[in-house]
Amino acid sequence: MAPIGPDELVRLAHIAREHYIAGKTRVEIAEELGLSRFKVGRLLDDAVKNGIVTFEISVPGPVDVERSLELQRRYGLKRAVVVRTPTDSAEAVQEELGRVAAQLLEEIATADDVIGMTAGRTLGQLARSLGALPPCEVVQLAGVAGPLQATGVEVIRRVGEAANSRGWTLYAPLIASDAESAAAIRRQHDVQLTMNQFSRVTLALVAIGSWSPPDSQFFDNPAITADDHALLVEHRVQADIGSILIDRDGGLVNDIQDRCIAIGAEAMANIPEVIGVAGGASKAAAVRAALDSGLIDSLVTDLSLATRLLENHA
Repeated sequence: MAPIGPDELVRLAHIAREHYIAGKTRVEIAEELGLSRFKVGRLLDDAVKNGIVTFEISVPGPVDVERSLELQRRYGLKRAVVVRTPTDSAEAVQEELGRVAAQLLEEIATADDVIGMTAGRTLGQLARSLGALPPCEVVQLAGVAGPLQATGVEVIRRVGEAANSRGWTLYAPLIASDAESAAAIRRQHDVQLTMNQFSRVTLALVAIGSWSPPDSQFFDNPAITADDHALLVEHRVQADIGSILIDRDGGLVNDIQDRCIAIGAEAMANIPEVIGVAGGASKAAAVRAALDSGLIDSLVTDLSLATRLLENHA
């Protein structure tokens, strides 16, 4: 490339400043300088090629755009949001993921949506971080499994308040001791009313639990006996979404589903968009299994887990 003379340098810099800083159109600049708009366009291109104009895309906040796009592309996701966290501690990851997931929900939810949610510490943080949502109904997708502040009931209450709308709560355990007890619970009027809303859900946000290593309210549920655990380990359970159990290859494990009070895999697969919210490198195998199951359309995660997913993707 031939060196630029000082006069041309001044002209290119002037045109670039008028267009990119002053906000003038190519037509306006052309009229002022007695040039054609096509000539102005070529000069702007020359300013870029010669380094007079450089571009820096800077995204404010904790979202890692490059990793988000790479994760979306690698796994064929509708959306992927990778969040940089101040530390890798569980509390920091849950707080930052919950905050960004709340922003995402505020951004994409409409008054036409029916929002479904499971429980979990990160989704509890999401609910506490929400500002206002459009007026839309909110449905609890799984029964109670963990402490009060992280239960689906509490999550639905908070999200319902943000939407200034009805919350369909599920005052029932996530899993019963036997199939007969579960069937009796499902026959209860209030439980039936909420479970009847599952087919209306258009947008769901769900936690992803890990079974190996264990990091799941379902895994720790006292209704799951030692024999249950032995059977599920034998069947290579790696992850859970609500009460849906997923093996290491993304297959469904249905050994105890008749004891669960929650949305099933078929109904979840019919939801137009299911957003998984999970973080921490130790959950990489579980999140990968959930993605392989086909039940997750979008993902909000942290940088450490995203890095593991990208490193281990075939």
